[in-house]
Amino acid sequence: MQQGRFYLRGPAAVHVQGQHLVMDGAGSLRVDLDGPVRRVAVITGQVRIDRSGRVTTVRGGQQLDLRSGQLSAFRETDPWYAAQFRGEGSASVQATRGAVTLGRAGQARGAVIGDTLEIGATLNTGAGAWAEVGFTGGGYLRLNEQSELSVLSVDRTDRGREVLLKLARGTAWNVVQKGQGGYRIDTPVVSTAVRGTVFRVDADGLVKVFEGQVALPSSADQAVSAGQQRSEAGTVGTLVPDATDRFNQARDAERARPLSLTLPRAPLSLNDLILSARSLPDATLSAQVAGQRVPLNADGDTFRLERLAAPLPEGTYPVTVTAERFGQTLTRTVTVTVDRSAPQADLRAERRGHLLLLSGAVTDAVPGTLTVTARIGPRSYTRRVTSGEPLRWALPLADPTAPVQVSARDAAGNERDAALR
Repeated sequence: MQQGRFYLRGPAAVHVQGQHLVMDGAGSLRVDLDGPVRRVAVITGQVRIDRSGRVTTVRGGQQLDLRSGQLSAFRETDPWYAAQFRGEGSASVQATRGAVTLGRAGQARGAVIGDTLEIGATLNTGAGAWAEVGFTGGGYLRLNEQSELSVLSVDRTDRGREVLLKLARGTAWNVVQKGQGGYRIDTPVVSTAVRGTVFRVDADGLVKVFEGQVALPSSADQAVSAGQQRSEAGTVGTLVPDATDRFNQARDAERARPLSLTLPRAPLSLNDLILSARSLPDATLSAQVAGQRVPLNADGDTFRLERLAAPLPEGTYPVTVTAERFGQTLTRTVTVTVDRSAPQADLRAERRGHLLLLSGAVTDAVPGTLTVTARIGPRSYTRRVTSGEPLRWALPLADPTAPVQVSARDAAGNERDAALR
């Protein structure tokens, strides 16, 4: 065992950072090898630890500091191992701003929304940058600028989920709602454990609590409550917000805005499937149509569905648009008719002195309103008609010999010139 948190049931024999540990009989213990506390704590039974030839016996209710070799009393306050685990949870990037990199297996690349932070992955933010990480079951962390975070574990349990994080440098703003399970973030100086709170922790040991309470298992079970802060030196006093806190509070308010989704009024008749929607700028939109799911491209608060790779056949389709943002989801459906057939115009034109009389009918495969345009010499006239209904239209004819041209256009943009009788 080199790094991480472990729970063992006896009998067991393992090496802990090069030190031989043996539990001969029944019992249980935990080994913590992350953060400022590196220890073996015996819950029940007893173990022997060989430290460079010197054997130390640790009994139930005791813990051994692996750095100093000091033996002290142990009282369990963070029984993360006692939860009923149901499988692995997940941590994923939900939002970024500026230069944010994701490191895996010695390689780094720019982080993008949707990236999963697997065990061993590291997230880094540059100057003026930040990233938000969401967890299975809810809650999120905002990694502020010039910071580094790794996710040690996220597990699904009967009581929610158990999250263990490591902040190597910088600042992390944490929003953990009640009922979401356990949450712990370790730094080189202090370890914090919470169940329902809003707090900030810096790698240098600063802890600020805005809601709820934060326990500090590495500081003799000291707790920091709402309206308090723990300084880098370890003293607890009145909370004093700064510019970083105000930025995070403003970002929380922006994140909490209710999701919206607006589609064009139905029904739509189009030559090809092109759709526009409106939502919050940082939402993600996709459309489901004819068995395909396609993303909508964002331009501020406007999202567009461009032409599909394979055009849809003519017909009527329900298009379901889904907007997602920080766990919120909205779905709307609009009916779209794909129509590439131009309308038919059966019209008769009569010249009576200074009048041109148009009569007949204009029809389209898709019922609806059509636009009829008459061009008489240099002048144009427009009228909207209902498909299939009789048309009688008297137009001024200043020049009895002027050429006449009539066209019909449907809602999808298909247009055809009429053959006049």
